[in-house]
Amino acid sequence: MRSKGIRINDAASWGDGEILGVTPSDILEFINYGDQLHWAILELEATGDLGKKKWEQLEHYKTSQQGTQISWDDLYATCKKFEQVIWITIVGCKDEKNLHFYNSGLEMYESCEIVIEIIDGGYCEVFSHDHALIDRLEKHFKDTEILAPDEQEI
Repeated sequence: MRSKGIRINDAASWGDGEILGVTPSDILEFINYGDQLHWAILELEATGDLGKKKWEQLEHYKTSQQGTQISWDDLYATCKKFEQVIWITIVGCKDEKNLHFYNSGLEMYESCEIVIEIIDGGYCEVFSHDHALIDRLEKHFKDTEILAPDEQEI
């Protein structure tokens, strides 16, 4: 397996309870070669003040087999504007042809250099061929678990 994964469960206080304290932009900050990859959003359920036109652009994934392709700079800027992310799947690939929906998590994790998922607003999973990226995330975040890609399905 080329990919290594991590689940991040760090929580943050919100009102009387807790929410996931990790955002996609928190993960993107650890990627120092993002401009060398092609990016797409394959799933998205979030809140934030992006403007109607931007939301329409992002939701293009609903009618596309390739998801919503987005530049590194636009991805980073957009993710900084999310107030809360319930569900998101972001893929970064060296080869643009790998920007598409996958039948299994394992296929996606092995085909894409980076996969970032927030699942049901409860936890964040990151899989990458760059094992050093996963190691940096593990050192930075507090509540983590290393994952094997063959154990995960979407």
